[in-house]
Amino acid sequence: MADDTEKLRARRAQQYAAVANKPTSLADSLTALQASIATSKETVKAKNIEIPTIKFEMAANDGDVAGMTAAAKEIAAASGYGPFQTKTFVETIVKQNTPAPVVTSTNTTTFNPYTSVTTVTPVVTPTPVVTPTPTGLDPATLALIQSLQSQIASLTANTQQAAIDKAAADAAAKQQRAENAITVLTDRFKRYGLASLVPKIRELAISGASEDTIALQLQETDEYKQRFIGNEERIKKGLRVLDPGTYLGLEDRYRQIIRAYGLKQFDNDSYVTQFISNDVSPEEVSSRVVNAVQRVQNADPAVSAMLRQYYNIGVTDMVAYVLDPSNQLPKIERQISAAEIGVAAGRQGLTAGVNVAEQLAAQGVTEAEARRGYSTVADILPQATKLSQIYTGVLDQYGQAEAEQEVFNSLASAQRKRRALAEREIASFSGASGLSKTALDRQTGGQY
Repeated sequence: MADDTEKLRARRAQQYAAVANKPTSLADSLTALQASIATSKETVKAKNIEIPTIKFEMAANDGDVAGMTAAAKEIAAASGYGPFQTKTFVETIVKQNTPAPVVTSTNTTTFNPYTSVTTVTPVVTPTPVVTPTPTGLDPATLALIQSLQSQIASLTANTQQAAIDKAAADAAAKQQRAENAITVLTDRFKRYGLASLVPKIRELAISGASEDTIALQLQETDEYKQRFIGNEERIKKGLRVLDPGTYLGLEDRYRQIIRAYGLKQFDNDSYVTQFISNDVSPEEVSSRVVNAVQRVQNADPAVSAMLRQYYNIGVTDMVAYVLDPSNQLPKIERQISAAEIGVAAGRQGLTAGVNVAEQLAAQGVTEAEARRGYSTVADILPQATKLSQIYTGVLDQYGQAEAEQEVFNSLASAQRKRRALAEREIASFSGASGLSKTALDRQTGGQY
């Protein structure tokens, strides 16, 4: 058995000698084997130290004190430290790697022309991670550990710098987004006539709100609601809300129509807002303007004068009636018809009261019919009025009111009054009393 052992050792010695290309003896073989074993142990020890060292560096980068403490204990155990030495080593290495970041006096100053704010960004110098090298190791192991520490320190520095660069890039991107939102929304809301909201836009943009969020928040302000007050009225009436683009487009179209006819007195927010809140289309506004111009501005001067006499309104008032979104067009049309009837009466030397003129207009009497009718009234009224004066207290009176009723309404009672007067006049000239049985019955009827 001993011989076998010696043979095995001899073969190993020969193998090591062959590798070294030099002659060897049994003693040399043993020495070489022992050296190899010692080296292997040191390599294993170095690896055992390397792994917790990497753990420690990672924990230090994350600021994880518990992780650093556990890794330091593993390093101490792999280094063969005793309890007291381990305690001292752990406390020292953890303390050295948990200082606060150092803020240098070199700062980055940025002035934002859109927000009128100067931003000072401090430059933070990364705190290097320092890992004490365990003592009591051979030079080769120490060199290996130091090489690993250098690599980890470089990696740590790169990681920290990348984090700083990313933070700076994120801050720059945030500032750019804020500036873009301020530029776009400032221009938009100035076009809305809401320059007063620009400070609010800046405030929200600087706080980090997105462009859409800012726009939505601004719609809740009193200034915005007042500017688009037509939408508030539409909501009350169950109509859909118009987006700002559509709203502004309608305003422009209304004003173009009004200005095209020189109606400057109606080129104001009040009228435009009423058109929008009542959902009046630009086409309808155009139709109303045409009607106003043709029916009012081009009307007979006598009709305009009669309108002033009847209703104390002028051309501007009449156009306002026509354009009024609350649909007063039928009212002004009746008033114009009544004025036309009054003019027809006036041209026959008669005066038609506003109530009579409005009644005839409501009955549908046209201007042409009024001219013909009052021509007839003018023919029959003088004689009938004269006879009424002669037979006052004897026969019923017949005046303009009765003539209007007879002519325009074919009222039988009015016609009988005029016929009775005529018959009495004929009877007087023929020598008859004119008091026929029928007349006598009519005069004494209802008397006791």
